Amino acid sequence: MPRTSRRAPSRGALRAIGLATVGLGGAAIGLAAHFARQVLTPANGPEERVQLWALEASGSSPTGQRVWIHGPDAALDGEYSFIWGGGAGHARLGAVIDEIDDSGTLRVAREVLSVERGTLRAGITGRVTGWWYTDPEQLGYGSEVVRIPADGGSIWAWLIRPEPGTEQPGRWAIHIHGRGALPEEALRGVAPLARAGIPSLVLAYRNDPGTPAGIGGRYGLGLAEHRDIDDAIAWTMSQGADRITLVGWSMGGTAAVLSATRGPFSAIIDGLVLDSPGLDWPTLLERQAEIARLPRPLGRLGMGLMQRGWVRGAVPGAEGTDLHALTAEALAADLHAPVLLHISPEDTFVPWDGALDFALEQPELVIVHEMRGEHVKLWNTDPRAWEAATECFVRALDDPHLASRD
Repeated sequence: MPRTSRRAPSRGALRAIGLATVGLGGAAIGLAAHFARQVLTPANGPEERVQLWALEASGSSPTGQRVWIHGPDAALDGEYSFIWGGGAGHARLGAVIDEIDDSGTLRVAREVLSVERGTLRAGITGRVTGWWYTDPEQLGYGSEVVRIPADGGSIWAWLIRPEPGTEQPGRWAIHIHGRGALPEEALRGVAPLARAGIPSLVLAYRNDPGTPAGIGGRYGLGLAEHRDIDDAIAWTMSQGADRITLVGWSMGGTAAVLSATRGPFSAIIDGLVLDSPGLDWPTLLERQAEIARLPRPLGRLGMGLMQRGWVRGAVPGAEGTDLHALTAEALAADLHAPVLLHISPEDTFVPWDGALDFALEQPELVIVHEMRGEHVKLWNTDPRAWEAATECFVRALDDPHLASRD
């Protein structure tokens, strides 16, 4: 994809961020520290700000129902899940079929395709999410829960096998969800690998339910989480794996790249599939500061507090969170395996510029699959295209020349 290079903040710029404390008062520093803590600390739970305004009968819906909803992401193109009651309810919704503007509030109608759990009723609030599957059994493949030894205890994963008789000996995949999500997010990526005969581990890592907490109960922006991927790779090797494909979503993409470039088992990583990945955290955090309506100097100050360890992250053996290591240039430096990037210019949460800069650093290894859609919701806008590109890529990994470069 022809493009003028736009580099992420340089080391010099990041050092300047660290000096931004000079002349700022305590209140400003407090706001910056609050921003930094929000970035590094898991939320108590996702916000549920989408309201089900009305529920009506529909002769064209598989369930005989249609919902009218409004709120964040309610009007996105594609098919999504609606989750409410802290996860107690889950329904799949079709594409937008109608909309009305009620005094500035956009309400949209979607067919209810299925209800996995709970009861839909007018007045409930929830969220629209790209998650589609609530359980690996819905994929139609055999699955089980496995425990994996890890630092501080153990982590768990769903092990999902392809159809009997199709499994490639020694070849595995590990799927890593994004920040603030759960393993269910990554189930969307399993089917194309299963069709290629690849068993999948869908991983729960540090700070997920049923796993150890990160240091201080915080995230490491991939710098800590990739260690759990390394432990999962070691476990698959004990089961006979000698080739691993990593599939990472958002911050899971950051962790996947770190494992593939700096982890102890990087040599057996044969490829990476990344959806909406965080591949330039300084730029990403500047965008997050904008979303939080934080003045740019305070956003940069928050980054400096993370970098210097004044707001502690979860990276073992380090006081700070090394943002120098999380620029596109640094992440791409030691890349040796092919990468497929599913990215969108419409991503308002993680700007795709970082992924494009990453691709420019390693043009012979990185394939850009441009799609439409919001952050980690690209599959939902066109699942066939997403899965076709992924399956083609993982099958082409058997070809050392990686002939397919769309």
